[in-house]
Amino acid sequence: MRSTKTGVRYQVVELNTGEVPGLGVLSPRDKPAVINVKGPTELRANFLENLRVEIDGVPFPMPAEAKGAVSVFLPDPPTSPPVPRPVPTGKGR
Repeated sequence: MRSTKTGVRYQVVELNTGEVPGLGVLSPRDKPAVINVKGPTELRANFLENLRVEIDGVPFPMPAEAKGAVSVFLPDPPTSPPVPRPVPTGKGR
């Protein structure tokens, strides 16, 4: 998650458990916030339209009506663990 405006407060809430795995303030120069969640979640922010969200590397567009201090549902995408990289082998002798 990234911000295009300074001082965007956000909170991520797991809907199944009520846990809050993400809470903070973002600005454009900050590193992206990476939040690991289990299941569908709710994203709350004071300027939702200024957040850029990716779910498993795929951009999640904010709904057009999502402006100001509102919440938006983030689905749980069907994902699988990344494929392991092959181990480099040395040249034979």
